[in-house]
Amino acid sequence: MAGKHKGKRTKVFRDPIHDLICIEGDDAFILDLIDTKEFQRLRRIKQLGLSHFVYPGAEHSRFTHSLGVYNFARRMIEKLTARHKKQRNIVKALQQNQREIKAAALLHDIGHGPFSHVLERVFPESPDHEKWTCKILLDKQSEVNTKLRTNRIEPRKVASIIADGTCAAELDLEHPEERFLKDIVSSQLDADRMDYLLRDSLMTGSRYGQYDSEWILNAVTIGTVKLPPNAKHKTLCLEASKGTGAIEGLLQSRLLMTQYVYGHTTTRAYEGELIQTLLLAAQLVDDLPDGTPKPVRAFLSNSGRLDTKSYLMLDDEVVWWAMRRWAQVPVGRDSSNGPLKSALRRHALNLIRRKNPWRTHVLNHDQYFNAETLVRSLRDDRDSLVFECYADDVKILPYKDMEYSTAGGADDDSRLSEIHLVKDDETVRLSTIIDPTMLEFLSRKQAMFRFHHDRKFDSRFARHMKRYGVC
Repeated sequence: MAGKHKGKRTKVFRDPIHDLICIEGDDAFILDLIDTKEFQRLRRIKQLGLSHFVYPGAEHSRFTHSLGVYNFARRMIEKLTARHKKQRNIVKALQQNQREIKAAALLHDIGHGPFSHVLERVFPESPDHEKWTCKILLDKQSEVNTKLRTNRIEPRKVASIIADGTCAAELDLEHPEERFLKDIVSSQLDADRMDYLLRDSLMTGSRYGQYDSEWILNAVTIGTVKLPPNAKHKTLCLEASKGTGAIEGLLQSRLLMTQYVYGHTTTRAYEGELIQTLLLAAQLVDDLPDGTPKPVRAFLSNSGRLDTKSYLMLDDEVVWWAMRRWAQVPVGRDSSNGPLKSALRRHALNLIRRKNPWRTHVLNHDQYFNAETLVRSLRDDRDSLVFECYADDVKILPYKDMEYSTAGGADDDSRLSEIHLVKDDETVRLSTIIDPTMLEFLSRKQAMFRFHHDRKFDSRFARHMKRYGVC
């Protein structure tokens, strides 16, 4: 529902998580950003890739998730402003940067490619979605860059709130003046994970991602972390008396959602087949049918390294169209690529029609190492069987404690990355309050190792797996 508010555009979105998301008053600039082609593209990118093959309700998009992140960020800013109304420096920083924070919350995912995270695993050396997001924001030819500047918002400031340390260094982005400004959008207590856990849980019907978001919002505050020798940083925190149980619930939800939804065996098997289908298409890129969309052909030809304009032409629908064309590719008997074309057609048809997923073998760490060796051997031998299997690992780290964060060097960023709570007017790390058994459980790095392969080649893979000690 759209309207006017003191001469400015207003709009109300109905949302299954937030009920009503109201955009009005000084937030009218958000509607300009929503109308850009880069943001509207997110309607055509599913939040959970191929998870709808397993959970039929998981049809939601990055578009709806991004609206939810904006709403959580907006509410955080309102809560923090009200709670710290007597601390002028905090209120001033929030007021001066709230437009950049809200823009960053809304736009944090505009760099996602088709099938969300799946595309990043096709060519691991290509930019990830976070770097693409920043590149799009900084591209003066993009509509979103133009709209930001038109609304007197500096795109580089928005990008700096989104970017992690590596991305910020590569793009020469400066950190926000106050740590808590970035924490609202990018931290272990950010609006992003607050929305995706609830949304993905609801849409999959899994219930694993349910936690008390309202109580976390009720407990959110800003504390001062003292670091040696004399540094002080204001960071996003929770009141210990209110938020400890709620944040434990969020962390447990993240663990369960990774284990049972994001890392679901059948979903990962389909994703493995999709990745290998695209790698096979890349090998056949000069021999693909004419109906293959140009953006897909460019992505395959350049191993994922594209200019911003070409990258933004990619979405789920474009890739599905390519696979519909590949499912009809003619295979000539005399063609040197005949067997590979036949495999491409078979895989594309399997995915389009959601036929039986590849067979999965659950592995331990050593067996996974052997599976990777098996895949490398097939690749080195140019054996087409390499396109019929996928060595898969799902890494799980629900919470990064101080020990993990400082492992690569004890800089200020790593010391501040742990969630902090305010207790008796002192700012303390979550790991000093949470039950040690619970902390060990949540901060222990885990992984699920699997080997997926096409059932059509069961006997051949049985021999290979035995030879390489996969299982």
